[in-house]
Amino acid sequence: MRMRFKRYVYLAMFTMLLQLIVFKYFYPFPNFMQDSYNYLRSAYTNADVNMWPVGYAKLIRFVGIFTHWDTALVFVQFCFYHICALYFFFTVLDLTAVGKWPRRLIFAFLFLNPAILYLSNYVTSDVYFIGISLVWISQLFRLVYQPSNWLLAAHLVVLLLAYTVRYHALIYPIISITVIVFCDFTVRVKIASGLIMAGMIGGFMLYTTYQSEKVTGTRQFSAFSGWQMANNAVHAYAHMPERPPLQVPPEFAAIHHQVNAYIDSLQHIPMSQRPDAPLMAFYLWDATSPLQPSPGAVNIADNADHLRQMAAVAPLYNDYGKYLISQYPLPYFRYFLLPNFFQYAYPPVENLGLYNDGRDTVWPIAQTWFHYASNKIYTVSNKRELILFDYYPALMVFIILLFISGWIAYYRVSGPSFADIKFRSALRIGTFYWIVHYGFSVLASPVVLRYQLFNMILGVVFGVLLWGVVLKKRIFNPSIYNNKINVDHSRR
Repeated sequence: MRMRFKRYVYLAMFTMLLQLIVFKYFYPFPNFMQDSYNYLRSAYTNADVNMWPVGYAKLIRFVGIFTHWDTALVFVQFCFYHICALYFFFTVLDLTAVGKWPRRLIFAFLFLNPAILYLSNYVTSDVYFIGISLVWISQLFRLVYQPSNWLLAAHLVVLLLAYTVRYHALIYPIISITVIVFCDFTVRVKIASGLIMAGMIGGFMLYTTYQSEKVTGTRQFSAFSGWQMANNAVHAYAHMPERPPLQVPPEFAAIHHQVNAYIDSLQHIPMSQRPDAPLMAFYLWDATSPLQPSPGAVNIADNADHLRQMAAVAPLYNDYGKYLISQYPLPYFRYFLLPNFFQYAYPPVENLGLYNDGRDTVWPIAQTWFHYASNKIYTVSNKRELILFDYYPALMVFIILLFISGWIAYYRVSGPSFADIKFRSALRIGTFYWIVHYGFSVLASPVVLRYQLFNMILGVVFGVLLWGVVLKKRIFNPSIYNNKINVDHSRR
């Protein structure tokens, strides 16, 4: 068993280096999008608060202690993911007996996935957060069947780390607390872990709120959430066929007038060709958005003065978004929630299908941080292979169907009555996570492909394992298979 694990480690490291060497020949420079420049500015100034969480910026700054070579950052991201994915992979193999081909399929999706390779070349928190999430959920699996105070303490640290990197981690404490309640810990340990978790996250939120007030002059945990609320509400409002006159409260009068004037200016453009047609963050980040405090601002993500203005109006925009939703709940459901519900299953490719947003230059902060001689970047690749990611939304649909059909088949053959107890527990945790994440994602913000890669990994793993259990039940004599499971349990 130990030799087999070593082979997987060596194979994962070999394929990692091979992929990276070949890839960097064709893409000598990292990939950048608007988020990238905000992270780089946060790293450059060692900021403790910004529009995005600063956990990833701290990683950039840590790498910068040793080198500002851009490929080093890409390597660290790719290597970090592989280490986390190996921990997850070995955790999965420990859940139940996994056949040779299912094992190979899971390994390939984890370590030979083009989306992970390309996303690792991005200066963005996505791959870093995916790696943290793989460790987080692996620890949850292990806490159920292998509870220990050391593992629990490590889990709390990983949970806090995830919280500093991506706001999607807001749901992680809910899932962690729910799982810990059912773990084999004493009541005292469960209460203590809950209090420590609340204290760590509460302390982080208070510190971030304090820093936000000091830097932007506005007391709030996240300016991003207020803007996201306004973006979602205005998107739905802008897609209404008719907008009856609305007498808004005085504090919303100015912004509501700007929003209506902008929407009226688009009426001559077919809906499919409008800049706000896709369900994205247009009203949040586009320079022409009527929500922008300074119309026509450039390089918004790295414009400190503009970001301070955005932070200042964030509480107002949060209230304005909630007000629009309260006035038009059905249009909000029809034009935002319902499309986003389906977008979760068929997410747009967004930045994964582009290199450097289609440009051959980078913003000044990237040139400064990575010590580029000029702002020009290039690729050896003609980028035709990026069309591969156009098939990923369909792959997401297939993975969801694989998981759901496997889940149904698993219960039809009475899987819980004979499947390994470790697998049963992990399946419940994975299913619970997916349900909570689905609801949170649909309500919170427009879903895009790069946000779904962690869920795709879970879907493939459990889809393959579920069908493996089902096929074993169908192919083997049930009594023989049950006896094998009982023997495995007695050995443990």
